[in-house]
Amino acid sequence: MSVQERPLPASEVTGQTGEQPREIAKGRGFRPDIQGMRALAVAMVVIYHLHPSWLPGGFAGVDVFFVISGFLITGHLLREYQKTRRVHLLAFWGRRAKRLVPAAALVLTVTWLLSRLVLPVTRLADTAAQIRASALYYQNWQLAWNAVDYLKSADAASPVQHFWSLSVEEQFYLGWPLLFLLAAVVGLTARRGSRPARGHLAAFALAGAVVAGSLWYSVYDTNANPAGAYFVTTTRIWELGLGGLLALLPVAVTRRAARLGPIGWAGLGLVIASAFVLSGTTAFPGVLALLPAGGAALLILGGSAEGRFGPHRLTSTRPMVFTGGISYSLYLWHWPLIVLWMSWSGRAINLASGAGIVVVAVALSWLTKVWVEDRVRTASLFAGHNWRSVSTAFAAAVPVLLVSLFIATEPHPWDGKLGPGYPGAAMLADKIIAVEPAPVLPPPAALQLPAYWQQGCLVPAASPTPKECDYGDVSHPRLTVALVGDSMAGDWFTPLQAIAAKRHWLLVTDLHAVCPLSSAMLITPDVGGPYTPCHAWGKAVVHDLVTRIRPDVVITSDYPGLATVRHPEGGRPSAVEIGKGMAKYWRQLEHHGISVVAIKESPIVGRNIPECVSQNPADPSVCDVPTAKAIRRNLPTVFAARASRGKVPLIDMNPLICGPVDCPPVVGNVLVYQDSHHLTSTYALTTAPYLERRLLRVSKTLAKRS
Repeated sequence: MSVQERPLPASEVTGQTGEQPREIAKGRGFRPDIQGMRALAVAMVVIYHLHPSWLPGGFAGVDVFFVISGFLITGHLLREYQKTRRVHLLAFWGRRAKRLVPAAALVLTVTWLLSRLVLPVTRLADTAAQIRASALYYQNWQLAWNAVDYLKSADAASPVQHFWSLSVEEQFYLGWPLLFLLAAVVGLTARRGSRPARGHLAAFALAGAVVAGSLWYSVYDTNANPAGAYFVTTTRIWELGLGGLLALLPVAVTRRAARLGPIGWAGLGLVIASAFVLSGTTAFPGVLALLPAGGAALLILGGSAEGRFGPHRLTSTRPMVFTGGISYSLYLWHWPLIVLWMSWSGRAINLASGAGIVVVAVALSWLTKVWVEDRVRTASLFAGHNWRSVSTAFAAAVPVLLVSLFIATEPHPWDGKLGPGYPGAAMLADKIIAVEPAPVLPPPAALQLPAYWQQGCLVPAASPTPKECDYGDVSHPRLTVALVGDSMAGDWFTPLQAIAAKRHWLLVTDLHAVCPLSSAMLITPDVGGPYTPCHAWGKAVVHDLVTRIRPDVVITSDYPGLATVRHPEGGRPSAVEIGKGMAKYWRQLEHHGISVVAIKESPIVGRNIPECVSQNPADPSVCDVPTAKAIRRNLPTVFAARASRGKVPLIDMNPLICGPVDCPPVVGNVLVYQDSHHLTSTYALTTAPYLERRLLRVSKTLAKRS
């Protein structure tokens, strides 16, 4: 997955609205060290985005910014409450709007215009949807859904994916002032002289409750749904609340802590450590977020100039303060530049291109800071006019309007029906020499997920719990067929569903993302360490099959190329071990009277076929991949079939996908691949007659009872 954060504009650090830094309530004034914190955090994230291996935990900068934002915003609200005994919601939201929205709207608009020129047409619809979500501040929830959506989680990152944290903070800004409003009401229950103190105490208690509740849920959801938990507000709000608790601490406590410089160094050490200890594939936030968030809290407490022997001399240097000053705009610009450059050049980021992107991003950030952020923030038009300040939020209407026009003019979704000019797999199966050229279906820019995916019947990679779904004849089936394995096994769902409906089978799916039905202990893909959720899922599925589901036949397949704990280098040794683990489960099923049919692993073409076809509509053959490269040599099902000593038949469907020499992206005017390895449901459906014949030929159970 890709990870980003959103710092506050420089003016937020002073707690003022445009005037020069001055002493403010309770002795808290301009803190250049916080600018330095922001510079450190944005540098972590930029380096991580340029090349994750350079700084594997650089994404933890988001947590640093969340704590800083909560601290500064809560300080604003507290000082206002102490001064006026009121919380001016309109004024607060107006300040947020004019400081954040204009620059964000500018970047979103420019990004969309450049995306139309640079990105493949297959990515424009998703980019448009994400730009609209970013401008309307629900981007984090959209990304959470996409992260749970296994197919979309493998998509190339959009150029505005980093706006998710802005959405989290805007949602925080909408709700957090209400906490102070409630605290003010509680304060009214006290005698006049003690109302501020009671209101302050109530705010601290309420903030503590929010932090505790959100942290608990963050730990829970990160374990239960790690893909979606990363983005949602409910798992992140505790980090902003932690900063808020710092601002609500009694002055005596914060002043005493501020003098302890080692606290600041400890915090700085934790933040820096998080950049190296964490990785982008770590389940996050959860408990692990305490490392960067706790470090940021300690750095705020002990990192000011009051701290003796503290880190303020390092964090308050001119380069750090300058970078902190432009960090909001730098955050906004750097990620679109990275994504658009990679799409335009077709190359990964190296040291030279990374340096160039940083230079351009810093220049654009400085210009945006001077000509947009500062101009709008200090404009006399908005000074003292809350409604006018709030109206700056309408700047977001520009990118929303642009992308909405694009979405509205998109062609209607294809109805999924193939005409006579679309033989698909019949071209290869029946040796059809030629077919009249026709528009490729399904359209590369409008692909649909298989039905089982849309209905949530693919268990996420981090979950050990099986999920069964029923298809075909669910009322009076002649027999039950179970499709078990990973999403590559799921490629055969669509033709099996058609066969099941025709022959009155009950089709039960039990599918898990990136997890073959094998007793071997795999290594967690991209993360390392034992893949325990997959292992536990396999054991549970076999138990359910022999004790409860009791199908007549189990059909299975898998994705090749995974590694095992015993053979982390992968290759043939891992494939042999995975195959033996498959055969072990197959024997258990056969022992309980359940026959098994395996389908050989499908080709892996290693490139995004829909993008390639959309870029070469006149000659899709440019996207051909050699068959010898696409069809792997060491296939677990082959080793499993050998280990089963011929008791489990192995069906080879690959001649219906690839020719003798090449694997074409389009066969019989039908798009073959959904991405780099999954078949489109449309093409898979064209293989149904041939899959049916093979199943009936190799399975006596299916042949006799159908």
